Amino acid sequence: MAAMSLTWTLRDTAPDPPDACALHQHPRYGAAMRAIGADVGWYALTRGARTLGTAQILRRRLGPSRLTWLPRGPVLAPGTDPGAALLPLPGPSVVQPDTPRTARLYRSHGYRALLTPAHIAELDLTPDPGTLFAGLHGKWRNRLRAAQSGPLRTHDRPFDPDRDADLLTLDRHQQRTRGYRALPPGFTCAFAATHRQATRLFTAHDRAGMLAYLLFLMHGDVATYHIGWAAPAARKAHAHTLLMWQAITHLHQRGFTRLDLGPIDTEAAPGLARFKLGTGAVARPLGPTLLRLLPHRGATIAA
Repeated sequence: MAAMSLTWTLRDTAPDPPDACALHQHPRYGAAMRAIGADVGWYALTRGARTLGTAQILRRRLGPSRLTWLPRGPVLAPGTDPGAALLPLPGPSVVQPDTPRTARLYRSHGYRALLTPAHIAELDLTPDPGTLFAGLHGKWRNRLRAAQSGPLRTHDRPFDPDRDADLLTLDRHQQRTRGYRALPPGFTCAFAATHRQATRLFTAHDRAGMLAYLLFLMHGDVATYHIGWAAPAARKAHAHTLLMWQAITHLHQRGFTRLDLGPIDTEAAPGLARFKLGTGAVARPLGPTLLRLLPHRGATIAA
């Protein structure tokens, strides 16, 4: 009997990823992007009735062509042949593989590098709280102790698009001031509107009012740091250190296994990189951002 093949097929609805994944590859991200007008598509890698891989793509018109963007994917089930990660995208297409190994696979099939690999910080949340605390870097731990013994009051709850719209305005102003860009406020509101309990907002206050906040998005058993803001006085009070530790312990207690702290750039933002890595997180390289102008052939991959 001939072996069944693995086949990537385009789906009308988002399949559940077969393993833990980046926010960009989770259906909650796709639902929020669709809500703000993005063209989102889904692929599934199947063998018979089994789903062994998923990929979430974004499509955008560029004149007569449509550009396909595959961020941080595909997602394969444990034990699946890594060669199955080669997704037959219509061209032109841009991919940012989640690992250098997957990037090498795409480069061997005609993709060319546009941007050098980014690095992200990931924290394993499975150890007990004592071990997580011991994993904090020394200066980070000292700042946490100082914040814990200080006057700050903290709260946490789901993000409310109506109640918390002003927080997004603060973040947008911070982006302009510091010269960086993030997902638009509409994405955050759409994510919270469709998955309110998959958001967690941590805030720190002094007598004058709110000093800082951190917002996290949850998907599967992974949480992703989304946005944060701090008033000038928050740095001296180590407000973000306190909020990050509270988020780490909150997520651990609720069974999350990994915290994605996002990109780190030791040259452009060394202070932020030190803050993220000070949690005990590990820096991991992604693949480079790759481009292929022609459609990729070969939709079926032999098992």
